[in-house]
Amino acid sequence: MTVVGQVRSVNAQATNITYRLDDGTALIDVKKWVDAEKAEDTNPQFGLDTYVRVYGRLKNFANKKHVGAQIMRAVEDPNEISYHMLEATYVHLYLTKGPPGQQGGGGDAAAGGDGMFVDGGYGAGTSTGGGGAVVSRVAACSRNAQTMFNYLNNSPGGNEGLHLNVIANGTRMPVRDVMNAADELLGNGMIYTTMDDETWAILDY
Repeated sequence: MTVVGQVRSVNAQATNITYRLDDGTALIDVKKWVDAEKAEDTNPQFGLDTYVRVYGRLKNFANKKHVGAQIMRAVEDPNEISYHMLEATYVHLYLTKGPPGQQGGGGDAAAGGDGMFVDGGYGAGTSTGGGGAVVSRVAACSRNAQTMFNYLNNSPGGNEGLHLNVIANGTRMPVRDVMNAADELLGNGMIYTTMDDETWAILDY
């Protein structure tokens, strides 16, 4: 999932930094786990009232929902906030009422709970089929990034993802091209690192 909100509080701990976000409909905690070996991870990167976009997984612990952040970045263009709200509204209508001209839908999967709406990829989660948002995002990437994304999407890597060498062998791409493609997909919030910095998996949309 992805959500755009304003930081209302920051709680830094030894293992994670918890940001409380307000997206205009509700508050939700976002936990960013830290790597103790990386000095930049141990200090909060976003101050109060900063608008941020978060890519991660919606989780439930002790009957309380939070987002486990994989990627978190500051919002630099104010238009992104309005765009996110419009996209979230569209996705909610798509999943509850179906595509334009159809009745019925796939349930309330776009609602993140407690009034928090998230744009979940139009119910798609793959680069083919009915997922308009994911399809358009993949289409905007370079050919190598598209090849890598589709290979990850069609491989049974699960949450553990696939290693650099496996992707290079499977796609017949040079290692350098795979690394560049990974950087592009990471920058667009479409994949995340798992076991190490050379193993990637696709974010669920």
